[in-house]
Amino acid sequence: MTRRVVGLALLWAAFALLVWTFCVPQTPVDDAYITFRYVRHFAAGDGLVFNRGEGPLEGYSSLLWVLVLAPFSRLGVDLTATAHGLGLLFGMATLAVVALGGPRERPRFLGASALIVCLPWLYHVVNGLETGLVALLIALLTCLSPTTPRRRRWLGLVAVLLPLARPEGLIAVLVWSAASQLASRRWQRHALLLAAFAIAAFSGQLAFRLGYHHEWIANSARAKMLPLGVALLPGLLDVGRFLLTATGVGLGVLLALAAGGLRADDSADVQPRARLVFIALFAPILATSGGDSFPLWRFFVPIAPVLLTATDDGVQLLLSRRAWPKRTKVLAHGLVGLVLLTLLMGPWQLLLPMLRLEGQWVKRWAAIGTQLGQILPPTTTIALAPVGALPYQANFRVIDLLGLNDAHIAHLPPDSSYFYPGHQRHDGPYVLSRRPDLIFLANGPVVQDPAQPFPWQEVRVYEQDLLRDPHLKQDYHLVALPIANGLFLQILARKDFVDAQHPTWRILDGMQPGPL
Repeated sequence: MTRRVVGLALLWAAFALLVWTFCVPQTPVDDAYITFRYVRHFAAGDGLVFNRGEGPLEGYSSLLWVLVLAPFSRLGVDLTATAHGLGLLFGMATLAVVALGGPRERPRFLGASALIVCLPWLYHVVNGLETGLVALLIALLTCLSPTTPRRRRWLGLVAVLLPLARPEGLIAVLVWSAASQLASRRWQRHALLLAAFAIAAFSGQLAFRLGYHHEWIANSARAKMLPLGVALLPGLLDVGRFLLTATGVGLGVLLALAAGGLRADDSADVQPRARLVFIALFAPILATSGGDSFPLWRFFVPIAPVLLTATDDGVQLLLSRRAWPKRTKVLAHGLVGLVLLTLLMGPWQLLLPMLRLEGQWVKRWAAIGTQLGQILPPTTTIALAPVGALPYQANFRVIDLLGLNDAHIAHLPPDSSYFYPGHQRHDGPYVLSRRPDLIFLANGPVVQDPAQPFPWQEVRVYEQDLLRDPHLKQDYHLVALPIANGLFLQILARKDFVDAQHPTWRILDGMQPGPL
């Protein structure tokens, strides 16, 4: 027992060091601030709204995560620090489940060690969203053996929470129930009960959604949904990249799992086989989303603990069939672990720049939002696509160009002229009809020289219908808005807004963009 405690403590220490060094400085991701905005309004008594004074809208991705964060917001605790702290706790709990929750209490330190050098999991467990919580719940569901009544009660709670944590949470429980049945080749009463609990929780959430939001599907999910024929192939390719790059193990480990897990000698212990079936069924279902625009495979990260647990299972089963001396087996385990960790560390050089670039963008938007909030009235309305950090810091009324927090845009058909998951619904004329005070394009150019030409070529494809509308040039100025440290934000401002409140702003030439 002492060895297990020491081993787990070392895993936790390494995990905390890696997360704090490489990931926390680059988080939260921009979408986390969308949830933080809902949490702030909900905790203040305004309801589940994105803009105060507007009707309830389900632009958040996890009701459970909103409810978890709300008490901290009510107490005045910083939500970024709260999300980081909870993410660290969820990550430590996941490591404990993977390392010590194995069948017959066999420790799985190989799988847990592999997990702490899986950079996508490290990054997203503290990304400010519910990802770390979902990964923990899926790890509990698939790694905790239902060998005692107490464990079965815990698993029942997990089955209730997963549908509240993510839209695909119900599917995860149903797939695990089916995987357990297929792996055992007989009815598993407990697995059926888990499915029933999950269906009951999902039904309750659906009733709440219909009664409170007057929608049967979350607005954030509707805005991101793509036809299956459009999303499936790119999604499957993204799953393949996740398996080959993100986890660093790929097809070779899956073959090892097939050799070790599917032919397990102990028919009473079905979990290793069930985990393989779960991965084989659930990963393609996740692929129907088409993937994610965020770096490092946020949608697929929750299955990383399952995949690496299954890797540990496969290695153990393969090596246990050899009649080797104990010392040779220890050496073989060490060699396999070294190879696995090397494969997992290999992609870091490629992936670290991606998360650092994302972190720089979010920090930039947060800084702009803070500065705008200091110089403009809180009644200002801004239309933009990155609706997380900037609006959260500025506390302005927001028009979401991509519809995650706008019911009209979310109900539009996706633009099929390009592929960019989560960014394929837009309506420039509708946005202009709402007369925002400011329109933030091309991710907000910040310049030292206010006369510098605006980078029209960097206007995103989902923003270009704004430029094609004649009302834009008729009603808006391109201005250089002074922010801080002698810098200027190039932004579109409504003419009467400038004339009435900010006549000293420098109005720029060049409102006529080049060819798009």
